[in-house]
Parts: sequence; C-alpha cells; structure tokens
Amino acid sequence: MSRVFVATAVVTAVVMLATACIPSGPDESSEPEPVTAGDLATHSPDATATGTATSTPASASATAREPAPPTSPDSGATSGPDTTARADDLDCPTYDDGLDWDYVAVDSHRFGSICVGMTFAEASASAPGPAVEGEEMCPWLATVVDADPLYIHAITSPVDPDGPIRFFHMIYLDDPAAASPHDVPATAEGVGIGSPAADLAAAYPTAREVTQDDPSRGTRQQVVVEEADAHHYVFDIVDGVVAEVTWGTGLSGGIAGELCAL
Repeated sequence: MSRVFVATAVVTAVVMLATACIPSGPDESSEPEPVTAGDLATHSPDATATGTATSTPASASATAREPAPPTSPDSGATSGPDTTARADDLDCPTYDDGLDWDYVAVDSHRFGSICVGMTFAEASASAPGPAVEGEEMCPWLATVVDADPLYIHAITSPVDPDGPIRFFHMIYLDDPAAASPHDVPATAEGVGIGSPAADLAAAYPTAREVTQDDPSRGTRQQVVVEEADAHHYVFDIVDGVVAEVTWGTGLSGGIAGELCAL
C-alpha cells in the first residue's frame, strides 16, 4: 500500500522504501537552468550549474491558447540548496484520512501533508506510516509512495540531505496512457500521470514548453507551469500524454539529469 492521496478517491495507507533510483534530476537554482544530481553531489553549493533549456510558447496540444512569452536560461546561474522556503511559511494542511472528498493530493508546494520546506524528519511526523528516510546511496531522495508502478519521491539536496525538501517527483513505470485516474494523484486542475496534452493545455493556458537536452536521458519535452511563491509544476510529455510530474521549487527551467547519481 502507499501514501496515495487522490482527489476523487479514498486515501489509502502509506508505504515507503523503494530500492530503485528513478530518473530525472534536481535543479538546485532558482534560475531557469537545469542541473543534475551528479553535478551537485560532487561540487560545493556554489558550483556552476550545467545543462540547457530552450523555452517556446506553450502548445502541448492542438488546443488553441494564448502563448506565453519565451524565456531564456541564465547561463551564469549557480547551483546550491534552496533553503528560503520553510514549512512554516506555507499553507501546509494536516493529514487527511480520505473522508474529505474535496481534498487534493498534489499542490505546487506539497504532496498530501508533506510540504516543501520540511525536513524528512518533519515529513515523517506529518502523517502516519513508516518514516520518510533518504535512500542509503542517495540520502537526499526519499520514497513517499511505493505502489508499483507508481512512485513518488521527495528530494532535498545532494549537498544538504538533511535540509528542507525542495521538490517532489512522480513517475509511473508502466504505460502512462493506461494509468487509471483513480490510481494516480492529480493537481487541483485534474492533471496527472496519463493526462492528455490537450487537457494539460486547457488546464494551464499560460504554461510554456521547455525542451531539455538531458545528458542522461536524451531530449525531453516538458511543460512548465508557474505557481505562487516561485513554485512550479513540470510535466514531462511522452507520446502525447503526461508521463512524469515534478513540482516544488527551483524548477523554473524544467528538470534534467538523474535523481540518484553516485
């Protein structure tokens, strides 16, 4: 079982501790420059970020919408743990047992009752179930949902694993187009794993597309949605549907690399 909170379904029990390292990687900077966990694991907090991102007006589907102005990454961006967002600065709800049918699992700054700015210890105390703990080989990455093929991770920083959670990552290790909306969490706008690109475009008309030249995974097509207080959603689009979702801070330029890099 897992800590899966779905807006239209009863939340089930929480289970953790995955053994695999799920791909994609943290953007340590508030600038729109993606970096990789491998870079950050071997450099100091002020190391220079690497990677490229090309932004174009959002057009994830044929649905007509007003394009957002393109933005360019700042080549001088520096990487380092973002500790500006703390749990006590956010609207962080208490754990919900699933009886509130209006409860939304995914918000731009949280998953359920686990919020950006919390440490793993604070996340463990925020909801019942096993402790939220970093992986042995990747102590900055903790599994909060292990419900094969659905996995959700909370990520701190490779240079400060015991520091605050910066973002979350959700992936479905099966055909995302076949994922039932009753089995995967979604945003308040109803977008989650398996959502068609057209639905994403309709839900977030001011979003923008980002093409990542990911050195670990090749070219990735992403849609970046800006939310309040420098939080973002990043939706990876594969074959016309949402295949991965990353949300939290430091994601304005999308995301690239490996979450768990030795």
